[in-house]
Amino acid sequence: MKFETINSISIKSKTIIFVLTIISVLSIVFFLIRYHDISESAHTSQISQFKKVQLVYNQTLKRIKKFYITRGYANINSYGIREAFIDNDNSELYKLSLPRWQIISKENKFLESFCFYNKNGELLTYFGKKPHNNLLYVDRFKNSYDGFWFDLDSFNYHAVSIARDKNQQSIGFVVFIINPKYFLLEIRKLIDINSYIIYKKSNTKDIIFSVDDNISREHSRTKNLIPYTIKGRGIDIKNDFKIIFLQDTTYWNEIIKKAFLQGIIILLIITIVTYIVVNYGFEIILKELETTNKKLVVSQNELKELNQNLRIRVNQEIELKLAQQKEAEEKKRMLLHQSKLASMGEMIGNIAHQWKQPLTELSLLFISLQLYFERGKLTTQNLDKKVDEANKQISYMSNTIDDFRNFFVSGKEEKRYLVKEVVAQVNHLLSATLNNNHIKFDIVIDDNFTLKGYPNEVAQAILNIVSNAKDIILERSIENGVITIKTYTDQNGHHITISDNAGGVTVSPIEKIFEPYFSTKHAKSGTGIGLYMTKVIIEKNNDGTINISNTDSGAIFSVTFA
Repeated sequence: MKFETINSISIKSKTIIFVLTIISVLSIVFFLIRYHDISESAHTSQISQFKKVQLVYNQTLKRIKKFYITRGYANINSYGIREAFIDNDNSELYKLSLPRWQIISKENKFLESFCFYNKNGELLTYFGKKPHNNLLYVDRFKNSYDGFWFDLDSFNYHAVSIARDKNQQSIGFVVFIINPKYFLLEIRKLIDINSYIIYKKSNTKDIIFSVDDNISREHSRTKNLIPYTIKGRGIDIKNDFKIIFLQDTTYWNEIIKKAFLQGIIILLIITIVTYIVVNYGFEIILKELETTNKKLVVSQNELKELNQNLRIRVNQEIELKLAQQKEAEEKKRMLLHQSKLASMGEMIGNIAHQWKQPLTELSLLFISLQLYFERGKLTTQNLDKKVDEANKQISYMSNTIDDFRNFFVSGKEEKRYLVKEVVAQVNHLLSATLNNNHIKFDIVIDDNFTLKGYPNEVAQAILNIVSNAKDIILERSIENGVITIKTYTDQNGHHITISDNAGGVTVSPIEKIFEPYFSTKHAKSGTGIGLYMTKVIIEKNNDGTINISNTDSGAIFSVTFA
């Protein structure tokens, strides 16, 4: 009896040790796998963030350069500025430029100086903080430029526009001087990341610029901030600097810490529960097993029969459950699919219809570039011109998305606009396609014909109608196709008419063409949403009316505003 007790305790102890060992090993393996996954995710996130920081910084620098260089040229081309430069008339430069300074200084609180230098780089006049009396780098550049410069114990960004006379000879410089904190603030607004600038001046302590003065100190105190370093471009190599972007890794550190604590807690809980179960239940389990075995022998025959019946019933239940589950999942999938198609299809269809023409224009631009290249006529001027046109098309496509998003959103600002300018925009977008297909676009619009509303939306509506007329002319192979747009005003309001010579609309009733998803074109050529959206734009968004009728030569759309 004593031997059996000792033997029983030995078996129980071995069992406890074995089970706890397996659980511990599995828990450690699980934790290591989880830790590796979290570390990989954190590393991937950090790499992605660094690439994003580089992209945003470069784009921000380009945008700010373009903005202030353009502002400089705008000031140079203002009334009297060029003459004042030639005469070195400081008082006239100050007087004529004061209104512009009052505007731009309010736009950007980090704009420190607005300066004018003569062709020798000598200071004529300035607004804001007094700059250096000479542009030390004036002889290094032939065109307008920008960059960072250490000047008068301050580190600033300079955007320089060169003023030229009628013979394209340099007569002076317009310089914007901006505190580098402006760039840090712009980047933080875009991607919500803190940063600071380190400028290393020889034989002196590093100069640090930051939006919040404690950012660099936080970097040195905490290990939760990972720095990304980007080399900044100075006007010369001596003015190069570093921008330190700080990514807060507290989130990932907390996840790792939480995972570690969870692993320890789970391991302890499982260990305790396992020990209790094995230690106190070991003998009970053995007794239960013995009793169960005896009962099993007695009822083996009955159990076989019961198992056979049970197997049949289980199979039947399983088949029924699987059928019901499959049916329910199929219904759920179909409902979800239809819901996604309904919401996605509408927006994608609208945007695709609106983007069709700009994409065609972009394609033509690329073809023309290829032809220039193949013929050896691809000059910088041609390339810049085509790139500028492509950017306009892309900008229009971007604006199209915003306009679709804002169709039913209140708060948009109305304004009075010239219809001729709106139609000119449409003509610019469609001119290449119309000319390539030998379709004439006649514009008969009074220079002073104005409307109050949303010019971008009206431009889309006119674009839809003109594009639709163009498609019908091509579909019906009309020779010498003509699309005419006219405006006039009478006692009933202001009118815009758009007509063509494509033979008219054959649908009856004719108003049916304004219904959503109705199209007379082949399925590949349209979705039937364009004229419906045109009607929404005119009547719902701009308080106008639109009608269509047939003439002897074709169809005519009449748009009326109060």
